[in-house]
Amino acid sequence: MRILHFTLGLPPNRSGGLTKYSTDLMVAQSANGDTVSLLYPGDFTFWKFRNKRIEQQNFLREIAVYEIKNPCPVPLLHGIKEPLSILNESYKLSNDDLENFYETVKPEVMHIHTLMGMPPELLTFFKAKGVKTVFTSHDYFGLCLKVNFINQDSRFCEKPGASVCELCNRNSKNTLFLRLRNSSYLLRYKDKLSIKTNSSTNNVSKKSFDIILPDSVRVEKYERLINYYHNLLNQIDCFHFNSSISREQYEKFITVRQAVVLPISHAGITDSRKLKAFNSDCIRLAFIGHTTDYKGFPMLKNALCKLNENGIENWSLQVWGGLIAADSDNDKISYKGKFSHENLKTIYDDIDLLVVPSIWKETFSLITLEALSYGVPVLVSSNVGAKDIIENYNSEFICYPSVDALYSKLETILSNTVVLKDFNQKICTETFEYLFEDHVQKMKQLYLNAIEN
Repeated sequence: MRILHFTLGLPPNRSGGLTKYSTDLMVAQSANGDTVSLLYPGDFTFWKFRNKRIEQQNFLREIAVYEIKNPCPVPLLHGIKEPLSILNESYKLSNDDLENFYETVKPEVMHIHTLMGMPPELLTFFKAKGVKTVFTSHDYFGLCLKVNFINQDSRFCEKPGASVCELCNRNSKNTLFLRLRNSSYLLRYKDKLSIKTNSSTNNVSKKSFDIILPDSVRVEKYERLINYYHNLLNQIDCFHFNSSISREQYEKFITVRQAVVLPISHAGITDSRKLKAFNSDCIRLAFIGHTTDYKGFPMLKNALCKLNENGIENWSLQVWGGLIAADSDNDKISYKGKFSHENLKTIYDDIDLLVVPSIWKETFSLITLEALSYGVPVLVSSNVGAKDIIENYNSEFICYPSVDALYSKLETILSNTVVLKDFNQKICTETFEYLFEDHVQKMKQLYLNAIEN
């Protein structure tokens, strides 16, 4: 099969779950004999030759890699301050460019992992050629310009729309920042350039949100931009939703004609399950990820401190991977910083319960699957897509995302730690259905079904 992937790019310039998944999937498909190509939004040339074009780059093993020069801005989590930077592009890919690229790759399936930097003329042209399109719901970009439906008040956006988007994106980074931030030169140093910010630094404060009215001219532009992305999504032939939550959110906004709910995985997920010994005198909790509001860390910390204040002290918390290096104000909480894949076994051996307390409607949670692959029980919020998997083990480990609900659930677990032993035993005795090689085969069948339909 001939497959074209559209994604943000490759490591080390790009990172995160989307990049990890798409890269591992491409490599596995190529190894299985498929002809695989990659197209990604690349550099913007600030001097001459600013026309949009597709250039071939180096190969990734047997995978042909192509870059779109001068794409529309890639906002990542920064939002879109200037809708016209996307709506009114001076240059589009010419029909000759599109024809030449199509004749070079001739895909049967185009697998789209993001709409960021996606030229609409590419999608329209390939569909006219009979190429089937598959879209994986890694996040909500296209429905939410800030990806996760978390608004300027650090709360879940219940009623998105042009007026709300105009206010929420008013203090977003400008187009020049986005172009510079996504240049290949600066991406080499993205870890060093990471700015310790939270949602309040880039957005309108709650007070100003209450009193500032939307700008009608800008609202009209956001209305056009929202329709622009909805039009792209409505052209997709088959949606690959990685959870029931992601499907539910997408179906609120667009018409989904064909869809499959299939948990994702990656090449690092191996069957490393083992029975664990639990010391009820101190249950070793862990949080892995950004310590920002939308990931739920402040909520978890408040719940644990409340437990401590009420005399429930048989716990410790390790915080891994957060951008914020903090001196703990609670001696039971230790901030470990980032970690490498080589250290995963040691880390999970030292965890009794992983907590994933997300406030945003997380489309999946590879961290949850990773923990289960090591036999580690996981407590997830009801907003985490991977709750579909947790339900198969123990639905009592799904919790409403609030301080009080987390407090109550953790109090119950810490007072009866045998539930952790039972969870661990169930993980280890049931069939583990989430290895990456199995997922690759399921994706192949998804492609075939899309072609047939």
